[in-house]
Amino acid sequence: MCIEDKSLRVLLVDDQDDVLNMMHLLMQRQPYAVATANSGSKALEVAADFAPHIVVSDIGMPEMDGYEMMSNLRRMNQISPFKAIALTGYEDSAQGERAAAAGFDVHLTKPVNWDELFDTINQLSASA
Repeated sequence: MCIEDKSLRVLLVDDQDDVLNMMHLLMQRQPYAVATANSGSKALEVAADFAPHIVVSDIGMPEMDGYEMMSNLRRMNQISPFKAIALTGYEDSAQGERAAAAGFDVHLTKPVNWDELFDTINQLSASA
């Protein structure tokens, strides 16, 4: 986990360490405090202390997928309300509907368009 001293707290979750590291490096150029987790269970631990404003998570992870992780995060009473972005390799309405049912606010398709991701983060943080 890495945390920086900035105002908007973003939690990044992905089981692929290289993807997680790349996302973290790109997020460092933004005015965000960033924490990372490489699994759904680790994300639950980190969120309890980090209290993210925005969660950006991969869906296809072993052990606990992004849907289950998000459902668990939404039930955690010790964290404030937050916005969430699902990242998946599938662009179809069923994935978007399932992401929304699990508690994600937005569904984006991989490979990620970084400008779109940053715009989405900024829009979600403004509406929070």
